[in-house]
Amino acid sequence: MPSVRSALSGITGTVRSTLKWGARRAPGLYDAARNAYFRLANLRLAQDLAYQDWLRGHRVPGSALAQRRLRSREWDLQRYLSVVVDVTGADPNQALRLIRSVVTQAYENWELIICSDRPFSLPRRGFEQERIRQSIGPGGRVDRLNAALERCQGDFVCFLTPDDVLYPDTCYELIAALEDCPDADVAYGGEDLVDFGGRGALRYRRREPLFKPDWNPELLRSLPYLGTVTLLRTSLVRAVGGLRELAGTEDPMLLLWDLQLRMARAGAGVAHAIGTVASRRAGLSAPGLDRDHDVVDLLGAAAIAEGRPDVIVRRQPELPQVWQTRYPVVGEPLVSIVIPSKNQLPVVRRCIDSVLDVTSYQNYEIVLVDTGSDDPRVLSWYDEVADQDDRFRLVDWPEQPWSYARSCNEGARRARGEVLVMLNNDTEVLDPDWLEVLVGEAQRPQVGAVGCLLLYPDAVTVQHAGIGLGIKGVAGNSLAGLRLDQEQSRTQRMMLWTRRATTAVTAACLAVRAELFAQVGGFDEAFRVTFNDVDLCCRIGELGLRTIYTPYTRLLHHESLSVATAISGGRDWSELTEAADLFQQRWAPLLERDPQMNPHLSKATTSYRLIHHGR
Repeated sequence: MPSVRSALSGITGTVRSTLKWGARRAPGLYDAARNAYFRLANLRLAQDLAYQDWLRGHRVPGSALAQRRLRSREWDLQRYLSVVVDVTGADPNQALRLIRSVVTQAYENWELIICSDRPFSLPRRGFEQERIRQSIGPGGRVDRLNAALERCQGDFVCFLTPDDVLYPDTCYELIAALEDCPDADVAYGGEDLVDFGGRGALRYRRREPLFKPDWNPELLRSLPYLGTVTLLRTSLVRAVGGLRELAGTEDPMLLLWDLQLRMARAGAGVAHAIGTVASRRAGLSAPGLDRDHDVVDLLGAAAIAEGRPDVIVRRQPELPQVWQTRYPVVGEPLVSIVIPSKNQLPVVRRCIDSVLDVTSYQNYEIVLVDTGSDDPRVLSWYDEVADQDDRFRLVDWPEQPWSYARSCNEGARRARGEVLVMLNNDTEVLDPDWLEVLVGEAQRPQVGAVGCLLLYPDAVTVQHAGIGLGIKGVAGNSLAGLRLDQEQSRTQRMMLWTRRATTAVTAACLAVRAELFAQVGGFDEAFRVTFNDVDLCCRIGELGLRTIYTPYTRLLHHESLSVATAISGGRDWSELTEAADLFQQRWAPLLERDPQMNPHLSKATTSYRLIHHGR
């Protein structure tokens, strides 16, 4: 009985043939029909087809490889690369395939060290080069790899496994990334999974790409996103102690993850090759999946080096390959929750009640900035809440025209807390520990602003998972509209379920230290309603501080209810246009290239889908 994958491939081929036949009969029909097909097709199938088109658009022909070979010979800085492969216990054919891929690299300035507990048999033809050596020795994987490391003569070293798949331009792309960042100590690129087999010329099929952001040390605490096909400066690898023994495991990806974390703590500069440069054999288990204690140990060590031995490490329930690093609140700082509001009794009541009824952290105040309520029911309710809970403080701030930025700034000036949490009145708290999560991150000296996962009222559709710059011309909420229960690409899963640095987060729920908020001048009131939060995060970023997105806590967001009411029952589109123009003028470089959004992902949508390069 044919497999589902085979059946889908057959269907795909039929559909594509039909569409191309139509394209020949009517110009433009193929593109229109293809777009309709992508909208209607199964999401996974559509993602796979999109990636196959992307691969065709980025295929490097033999002539281009020859040009890259010549170009690499002319680079001013000739970096010598040591490739180390441990073939102990590996399938000989699989190991030989990897070794052959190293030998055929367009980048020629390399040496290959094959390490094993016994001599590895190489074919006589094509493998007699002096730069291919074997390192034979007893002991475990760490001992063998460190012994090979001592023999490395390269400026950079790359530790590969037989499960890795290189392509002729892999090393070239990684070295080219170093050309753009000459002081970098690490170079990495995107990756995908590959299935081997098939008949005739179809020897393998690449699928499920992972398009990564630029260097993101917070993301590295969530999963080993740099991968194994990574160039590491040899001198720094030696300086941090090489590979380290981890009790109970010799998983090569886990060992490399530990090494990369230690190099990051040592201040390693990192370069990023933005495309997919290598593959891993499909069907492998996630690193450390059955070794919780090993992952806890290595991530705990990273936290201890940061001066935070209290950090809690555990799995992300929604995605077992991802790990949570939670920072407990230090002390009991007063937290000021600033909520601008006007009328809308059901909306604001739902928000305030959820804070008072759900929140487990108790040392907070609610600073409600009332911007001119004239509903007597609302005013009466304010009095009731104030009588029942002395943490509720009302700031009377009527103003015309209404300004979210000025309202929040006034609330911040009246606040008494060490940490500010800006909160829209149309949000609803779901998790009791939401303040602990946000405040614990905001207290870290290297962190500026913190945002969380916001969901639409159905509790399954994403409203915000960070903000990407350049999306729809200015900025957009990452993954907005994505359902938690739908099929997701590897890139979407990584961006949704990992705690990571992002360029900006929404002020619908944003935590920031009060001192820092005052230092940067609060929200820029030139952005009356929109983009003030993105601008704030960008200014915080200029200070060298990170904005953090965390999925560890979730709130519901009844989006734009407060905005629509505050501006007379409808969106002030002229204000939106003016704010967008100002933002574009101020942050043009970030709009062109958001470092936390891979350039191969489309800015036309919020869903982190590929830019189409098909025919």
